[in-house]
Amino acid sequence: MRVEPEVLAKLILHKRERISQTLPQIIETVGAEKQTAEKLARRSRDKKEDIEPKFNNLIKERNQLIVSVSQAINLERLSDVQITDFNQFLRQIQSVETTSGEFLQHLEKLTTQCLENGLDVKTLDDYNPSIKANKALSELSSDYEIIKNNWNENESHRRRLESKYTKLSTNLKDSDNAKNYWHEKLNSGFDELLVDAKRVASGGPSSRQLSRNRKPTNGRRRG
Repeated sequence: MRVEPEVLAKLILHKRERISQTLPQIIETVGAEKQTAEKLARRSRDKKEDIEPKFNNLIKERNQLIVSVSQAINLERLSDVQITDFNQFLRQIQSVETTSGEFLQHLEKLTTQCLENGLDVKTLDDYNPSIKANKALSELSSDYEIIKNNWNENESHRRRLESKYTKLSTNLKDSDNAKNYWHEKLNSGFDELLVDAKRVASGGPSSRQLSRNRKPTNGRRRG
């Protein structure tokens, strides 16, 4: 059964009009949710940025002992492999991922290894400040992880709503453009569309394909 172009155009136009009518309310709702999410993300980011420098400074203070050990210890009696293993162990202790409990365990092992190589770690000036910093980290870590996780969740939620809002806004714009297009076709006629349809039916390129084929040519002319 053949469908007249005017009937088809009216069906498309009706669909686009319904979309244009329903999307603004949805966009308004999502926009309000997006604003709320932005406020939550901003607050959680501020909290994270407030506590993060304290956390990083404590890590730096704690690791200063490890720096001092690497400078003070004499590893001449060790083989190259043993020296490599020892340096890897020092890097492991310095990791941001090393918890306060793990640091104390590593430090106990490090103290033993250093004594075997003529260095008493506890005599270093950075020993007590390192222990103090590690204790402060133990007290701060829980709050820091909670605040950091809250920020990650809030920021992810904000990004999802931002993407959804942008997509809906683009859909509304496309729908309005299509609505205007089909209004114009209903008023001006379908001769151009019929020409395109006949060309495609006879095996020729669509108007969209013709437009794509013209773009490289236009680009070369501009160059």
